[in-house]
Amino acid sequence: MNQPLIIDIYCRVSTEDQEDNSSLDEQESSGRKYCAEHSLIVGMVHREVYSGYQYRERKKLSLLRERYREGKVQGVVIRTLDRLSRSQVHNAILMEEMEHYEVALYCVKEDIDDTPMGKFIRMVLAFVAEMEREKIMDRTNSGRISRAMEGKVPVAKVPYGRKWILDSDGGHESIELVEEEAAVLRKAAQEYAAGVSLNSIVAKLNEQGVPAAMGGIWHNGSLLRLLTDPRITGRNLQAFASRWSTAKNRLGAVDLPDDTYPQIISPELYERVIARTEYNTLSSPRKSAEPEMFLLRGGLARCKYCGNAMGTYISRRPDTNRKNEYFYRCNTRGAECFHHALSAIALDKEVWSLASLAADHQQLIERSIALASKHDMLAADLASVERTITVCKGTIENYEADLGDPGLRGNTRAGIRQLLNTQYELLETLEGERAKATVHSVDMERQKAVYERLLEWCRKTKEERENLSYTGKRDFLELLGMTVFVGRRKDRYHELDWDAKLRLPELEAVLRDSSFSVSLSHEQA
Repeated sequence: MNQPLIIDIYCRVSTEDQEDNSSLDEQESSGRKYCAEHSLIVGMVHREVYSGYQYRERKKLSLLRERYREGKVQGVVIRTLDRLSRSQVHNAILMEEMEHYEVALYCVKEDIDDTPMGKFIRMVLAFVAEMEREKIMDRTNSGRISRAMEGKVPVAKVPYGRKWILDSDGGHESIELVEEEAAVLRKAAQEYAAGVSLNSIVAKLNEQGVPAAMGGIWHNGSLLRLLTDPRITGRNLQAFASRWSTAKNRLGAVDLPDDTYPQIISPELYERVIARTEYNTLSSPRKSAEPEMFLLRGGLARCKYCGNAMGTYISRRPDTNRKNEYFYRCNTRGAECFHHALSAIALDKEVWSLASLAADHQQLIERSIALASKHDMLAADLASVERTITVCKGTIENYEADLGDPGLRGNTRAGIRQLLNTQYELLETLEGERAKATVHSVDMERQKAVYERLLEWCRKTKEERENLSYTGKRDFLELLGMTVFVGRRKDRYHELDWDAKLRLPELEAVLRDSSFSVSLSHEQA
């Protein structure tokens, strides 16, 4: 007696409401009902909100593919084929991959089998789904472009300091200033351009009880985004070209009349704001002449409470007899952990002392490298694309051979020519996908080369190991998957402590049980 098949249900809706005719709940319900009627055992249900025109970026789809590659499931259930993908090419890649791993694909609303005719139907349905998506995009974009050419804003949401004026039908007619809010931005821009720090401006706004754009308190990032938004000038704006427009317009940018967005600050003040922002960026610790004073910068050190990356801070001493001091500190405003700080020099030294102990455990290092590469699907993607290209080329050869049959006439020959043209277009797109996957694979090969050099370093005896460079140390920490969490000590609340987490739990346990103490005390700055 055959064992029941274990299958996963995949449900997807797009971020664009126009594309979706069914909810995630309805897709899951119909999938479960289908499985019950066909004696299929449900393994996992993958629910995803993502565009149907991309597939590598979808985390739930990636998990599904990983499960059937590892043999954990024998089938996949979807409501309709366009839930898997709206791209004909991507559907072809995914279906070929499922066939390669002997995974059955079940469609609740569409009867698709594995016969040559069934495969042809799948290709046609994928093509129809892709064409429907193109029609949706064209209709949406055409309306937005027409509004922009008429001097009307092609987006529904307007930024802080402005509001919509509605027409008699309740539609969006034009935009006007909210003077009280505009005055807040105008004063903030003047102060910021004059050299006042964002911290000071934000602190003053919060002390005065001025509500932020989304309500609540102000933050540095939200204020800076408003001040550097080109719409604040009301001049020389284009729809579909700026960072604030997400519409995909194949016809290019469309000029907006001046004052479509009412002016809050002059273009000259805006240029001074941009210049100040660029200066602050260049003078920040990440762009300073001393980046190597922070081994754990860029997210390797995190706050134990809020989980955010610890920022870097240099306490500069004008007295040449005293050295600068370097700190990691939490910059999460409004939180209890705000400005918790720890000496960067001391923390880097202790963390590297701990990390270097891992070099004595070569087998665990090799397992850590394997784990770091396990979830990379680029090689598998490339293999799937290559197999799909092979199938496509074989189909092209068959169609070309059919055209050589002198018995073909009229509509039959024209139909085969149309199918042949479709396959050539598919092949061209597949070769583009192969180029993308190849580029990513090259990047992974570089990373593997780095890991191999570090592994060779670990294989040397302690006495023979040379000191790694700053970059080498950061590569080694990345290999270990190390993240350092900084928080208060339990025994002395006014002091800070840290814990290290590694990608491989066994390696973390070995280091924790070593004679090296993984704690560090430091007076809170």
